[in-house]
Amino acid sequence: MSNVRQALERGWPAALLAALALGLSAANWLSAPRLAGAVAVITATAATLRSPEPVRLVLAAAALGAAGLWWGGLRLHELDRSFLASRIGQPAGAQAVVTGAASRSPFAVRVAAEVRRFDGVELRERVLLELPVGRAPPQGAVLELRARPVAPRGPETGFDERGWLARRGIHVVLHASGSWHVVGRRGGIGGVGDRLRTAIGNALALGTSGERRSLVVGVVLGADEGIDPELRHAFKASGLYHLLAVSGQNIVLIGFGVLGLAYVAGLGRAVGHTLAIVAILGYALAVGWQPSVVRAAVAGCLASVAWLLSRPSDRWHTMAVGAVVLLAWTPRSLLEPGFQLSFAAVAAIFITLPHLRRLQEGYPVPLGIVEVVGISTACGVVTAPILWLQFGVIPLWTVPANALAEPAMPVLLGCGLGAAMLAPVIPPAAVALSWVAGAAAAWIAFSARLIASLPYAQTSSRTLVLVLAGSLLGAVGLRALPRYRRRAAVATAVALVPLTALGWWALHPPPSWSPPAGLRVSFLDVGQGDGILLETPQGAMLIDAGPPEARVDRQLRRLGLHALAALVTTHAHRDHVGGAPAVLRSLAVGQVIDPMQPGVGFDERELRRTARRLGVPLVPARVGRTYALGRLHVRVLWPDHAGSRDEDPHLHGTVLLASYGSIDLLLTGDSESGVTRSLPLRQVEVLKVAHHGSSDDGLADELRVLRPQVAVISVGAHNDYGHPRADTLAVLHDRAGLAVYRTDESGRIVLESDGRSLTVRTERRVR
Repeated sequence: MSNVRQALERGWPAALLAALALGLSAANWLSAPRLAGAVAVITATAATLRSPEPVRLVLAAAALGAAGLWWGGLRLHELDRSFLASRIGQPAGAQAVVTGAASRSPFAVRVAAEVRRFDGVELRERVLLELPVGRAPPQGAVLELRARPVAPRGPETGFDERGWLARRGIHVVLHASGSWHVVGRRGGIGGVGDRLRTAIGNALALGTSGERRSLVVGVVLGADEGIDPELRHAFKASGLYHLLAVSGQNIVLIGFGVLGLAYVAGLGRAVGHTLAIVAILGYALAVGWQPSVVRAAVAGCLASVAWLLSRPSDRWHTMAVGAVVLLAWTPRSLLEPGFQLSFAAVAAIFITLPHLRRLQEGYPVPLGIVEVVGISTACGVVTAPILWLQFGVIPLWTVPANALAEPAMPVLLGCGLGAAMLAPVIPPAAVALSWVAGAAAAWIAFSARLIASLPYAQTSSRTLVLVLAGSLLGAVGLRALPRYRRRAAVATAVALVPLTALGWWALHPPPSWSPPAGLRVSFLDVGQGDGILLETPQGAMLIDAGPPEARVDRQLRRLGLHALAALVTTHAHRDHVGGAPAVLRSLAVGQVIDPMQPGVGFDERELRRTARRLGVPLVPARVGRTYALGRLHVRVLWPDHAGSRDEDPHLHGTVLLASYGSIDLLLTGDSESGVTRSLPLRQVEVLKVAHHGSSDDGLADELRVLRPQVAVISVGAHNDYGHPRADTLAVLHDRAGLAVYRTDESGRIVLESDGRSLTVRTERRVR
């Protein structure tokens, strides 16, 4: 009891702040602001009455918790208000301010923005602005454009864009139609942050270029938009992605750097700490509102304030204040992976660091090595469940990755921030420091790629995750036992584990493949993408592998498949090749047949790199080539060459004619009639409609030649491309005797044939 009293005496501020944060968090599920406000007033009044100190502390915590619930409910109500949500699908003129860095894709430029005016109505509403492919507006630019509000996609598309945006107070995606114009720059505190960010970015660019520059900017400013997707993937796979988020290390270097300059200039410590607070706030303003930034900035400012007030600072207090600031502004921050990972990792560091220092005493091992390995292990353990729940993968080599990369981080941050400070006054020194920061960035990039290339760099296996979690819990439980019981516990576990595994294996045997009697064609439900499985008694062939989140590899394993004769990709877009690397890693694939288009993106490069690493032959898909699988013959009708970098990949995508007896299937990928009208087409029984059912002026003429019995559209539900288009559906439904199936409505669509007749069954019945 005395230990509890002592803990409360030391940590009562953190306990009260935790109660406030708990109330703010609870507002995500409990909506009763009036009741919470009343409870807060009553308990706060009771806490002022004469009563024992522990009782007053409990009442104060209850009052703060209720106050947090009250404020959180009001804040969420304000964040959920949306004028543009009532204007879904209605285009109009708009003025918007760009509030974040732009991200590019082959289809659009996306950037966070705040709409100031829409259709003549003045407002201030945050949106995700989607611009046509091309140039990207700078952060802080004021744009004039014509745009149409669109509802974000839901979880049925494989990624819950609606929930992801709602956590940021955004309820609308604003699609710009046509050109846009920059008509000014924002002012105020946001404009100051834009100018600071630009100045820091320009200073970092003085002595670096290319990948080094983008990585230095990413680490110093917490911005990964300019980093190549391949390198970004390596950071995630190696467990180093946290280095691209601003952390306490950045704030410590800024704070001590300013204090050092103040000392050299002969200024007092009070002035130095005041300037440190200003510098930290300016840096946080330049970086932007991110959980790790706010937490670290609050901690740095409170440390200086504590010195100015001659009060002791407590790390748990500062962390609790950071959490309260974030949750008070946006209670849904609690649901963000960045918030969860940041606070879990810092808590692990606070708990682990004192034990590591005591453990190192008496051993001839440098403290720095002990801290890097110990902290990396602790952070990896506490963040693993969050990574698994949020992203479905866990990096396994995070400890050696951090041991390799961490020594370069102080160099990169120190030189990068030093370059930003010296650029206005001593440009040559800034150039030298920036170059050194770039060299450190190159080492970190090498470390990420090296670890990411190791076998089992990351795992998505549920079984392996459960085994690792069980091992960790077993180790903790073993340590809690008296020494004389540990040997018996280990012996019991060694005996029970294999017996349990055998019992589970007997009750849950792995699925076995059931080969068809003839031909089976499965149009897999991959969301917005393509994935077509061809099966005969002799084996299977996959045409496209959908986007990564469709997990086509798991779908194939659940069907009992362990090998593919071939994997064919139609073109180098994510919704067709994104899942291919995982298929290669999970199944034995005889060959990859690919159009080998130039100028490809990350997903295609990852496919080729994985194929080469696993020794899977890469065969160019070229017109005239034929591949056989028993009685199934698959002939390549197109392309005749790979095309150029500047051409649309759809113009040189793979088009296949699959024949089994008298049954023919035309598999077009995303190549529409502009490509297929020049091919030697004939009557077929099945048509895979090109490009997810997009508009195609030549479709009606194509149908008159093909005269199919069945048309299948592989498309994602509620996609933001409007697929399948109404004009395409009208042409298909006007064709007499043509049965049209859609994966967004029917799920997996399975066709079976004996070479003469054709039957169709679907996963879901369309209402």
